[in-house]
Amino acid sequence: MDQSLFQATAGHISSRFQTQEDVEVARENKKKEWEDAYKRIGQEPPPQEPEEEHDGRTLYERLQTQKEIKNEEWDTKMKLSNQWRGLNAEEKRFLQDKEEEKRRAQKEIETRETEELRQYRERLAERKGGIGSDVPPPPTSAPAAKVVAKKVPVKDGKKKDVKTLMKGVVVKKKAKAPAATNPATEEAPTAKIGSKRDASDVGDEGGEDEKRRKVEKAE
Repeated sequence: MDQSLFQATAGHISSRFQTQEDVEVARENKKKEWEDAYKRIGQEPPPQEPEEEHDGRTLYERLQTQKEIKNEEWDTKMKLSNQWRGLNAEEKRFLQDKEEEKRRAQKEIETRETEELRQYRERLAERKGGIGSDVPPPPTSAPAAKVVAKKVPVKDGKKKDVKTLMKGVVVKKKAKAPAATNPATEEAPTAKIGSKRDASDVGDEGGEDEKRRKVEKAE
């Protein structure tokens, strides 16, 4: 009983395994069936993708290999020497076109500014020319002013008459003596008045003489 059970289990397990020859025969049969099916419908069979080779490694080993490959790619990408690259032909052509457009725009601006400046100068010259035609030009040299010596009038050497010089002189009149009422009381004032009158007469005569001398000196 146990022997028969063991043989049945061994036969079942052995039927699950296939040799490489069995795999190749099954693949050729499948390919032939595939081509026959397309021939029946009158079409060419499409190219088949190559089957992946059997990898005998475990899943952990395969994942670890993929992780290492990704880490190497990342390190290579992040190197400083690999972060800078040269421009290709298309990028160089694009930059050259942009630079040429910039130069043309700058040249157009300069040409327009030069033309506007020329027109402005022409208008300014025409305006100045119109103003200059109406107004006569100023003389180049002013004539020298003639110096005329003024003659000083010479005074007449004739002496003026003394009477004409004495016209402005005012001579005071002598005061009249009041009537005598009392000889005793009026004697002293009379004497005083007389002395004053004499002094005034002398002063008037002296003043006239002094004025006469001044006039003669002035002549």
